Amino acid sequence: MSHAPVEKSLWRHGDFVRYWSACAVDIAGSGVTTVALPLIAVVSLHASVWEVSLLSFAERLPPLIVALPAGALADRHRKRPLMIGAVLVCGAAFAAVPLADATGCLSLELLYAVALVTSASSLIGSTPRISYLPSLLPRERLLEANAKIGVVASLADSAGAQLGGAIVALLGAARAVYLDVTSYLACALLLGSIRTPEPVPDRLARKGSMRAEIADGIRFVLRHPTIRPLLMTGTAFTAVFAFLTTLWGVYLLRELHYTAGTLGTLLSMAALGGVVGALAVHRLVDRYGPTRVMLTALAIIPFTELPLLLAAPGLAGQVAIAAGLFVQLACSTMQGSTQRSIRQAVCTPGMQGRMLATGQWITYGTRPLAALLAGASGTWLGLWNTLALGTLALALPFLVLFASSVRTLRHVPVVPPAPGPPHVEGEPV
Repeated sequence: MSHAPVEKSLWRHGDFVRYWSACAVDIAGSGVTTVALPLIAVVSLHASVWEVSLLSFAERLPPLIVALPAGALADRHRKRPLMIGAVLVCGAAFAAVPLADATGCLSLELLYAVALVTSASSLIGSTPRISYLPSLLPRERLLEANAKIGVVASLADSAGAQLGGAIVALLGAARAVYLDVTSYLACALLLGSIRTPEPVPDRLARKGSMRAEIADGIRFVLRHPTIRPLLMTGTAFTAVFAFLTTLWGVYLLRELHYTAGTLGTLLSMAALGGVVGALAVHRLVDRYGPTRVMLTALAIIPFTELPLLLAAPGLAGQVAIAAGLFVQLACSTMQGSTQRSIRQAVCTPGMQGRMLATGQWITYGTRPLAALLAGASGTWLGLWNTLALGTLALALPFLVLFASSVRTLRHVPVVPPAPGPPHVEGEPV
C-alpha cells in the first residue's frame, strides 16, 4: 500500500482526487432526488403526511437490516468492487421512477420500493467507501481529507439541490431523476479509475463466520472508550434530525406554500453552510481542540431551527430559514467531520468496516422509528407543534457529549496502524 508523503498536497494525490470527485458526482446527483422525490410524493401523487412519513421510513429502514452485514463484507473483501456495484444498483433502481412516469405506472408503492433498494445499496456502498479512506491516505491526513470531502460534499449538495429545483421546474419531478441516474454511472467510472493497490483482507480474518465477525465489531465499538461516547452522541443527533427532516418538506410546501424552486434554493443555501463548516473545521480543531468544536457546534444547532418555526410565507421568511439552515449545516459538518476523523484514527485497520457499520446500525437504525414517530406526531399534534418538539430535542446530543469522557479530549489522536501482512491487489495471499 502506497501513501502520499505527509507534506504533499492532497490535490496532487491523483487517486484521492478521483475518490473526491466520485463523492462529489454522487452527492450532486442525490441532491436532485432530494428535491424531486418529495415533490413526486406530495404534488404528483398527493401523499398525506402519514404517507410521506412512510416514504421517509422506507429510506431509513435499511440500516437496521443491512448495516452490520455491510461492515463484515467491507472487512472481508476488497472495497472498490463493493463501492462500484452499489452505485450501479442505485442508478438502475432510480431509473425506474421516470420510466414508470412515462408509462403511467408511477405510484407511492413504487417510490417505497425504490427508496428501500437505493437506501440499502447506498449503505452497502458507503460503508466500504468511508472505511477505504484510511487505506488510501496516512492517518495524520484523515481530518484534512474528510474536511476536503466535506467541502465538495456540501458544494455538490448545494449545486444538486439548486439544479434539482430548476430541472424539476423545467422537466417535471420524475424526469429530473434521470440526472441522478447519470451521476451514479459517472461515480462508478471514477471509482474504477483509482490505481492505488488496495490491501487484501487478512486471510485468517475470513475464516470465521460472518455472524462472529459482526459480533466482534459490535463488542469492539461498545467497549472502546472513545468510539462509544461519540456513537451515543451521533445516535442522539441523527434520531432528532431524522424526526425533523421527515416533516420539513411537507411544512414548507403546504404550510408556507413554497415552490419547487424555492425549496431547491433553501436546500442549496443550507449545503453552502456545509462548505463553510468543512473549510473551517481543520483550523478550528487545531486551535481549540476537537471537543470544544463539537460541543460548540452542537450547542448552536437548536437555535438554527427557530427561523423555520417563526417564519411566515414570503421573502423575509425564506431568507431567515435559509440563514438558519446555513448555520445548521456548517455546525453539523464541523461536528460530523471531527467525530468521523477521531473514529477512523483510533480504529484498527481490520475493524474499519465493522466499526463504521456498527455505528450506522445503531445510529441510523433510529431514523425509521423517528420518521414514523414524526408522521404520527405530525398527524395528531400538527406540523408546527411537532417541529417545535423536535427543536427542543436537539439539545440532547450536546448533553450526551458533555456528560461523556470525550469532553477531555484535546486533540485528534493519531494511532499507528497495527502491523499486518502487506498484501496488495495482484499479489498471492
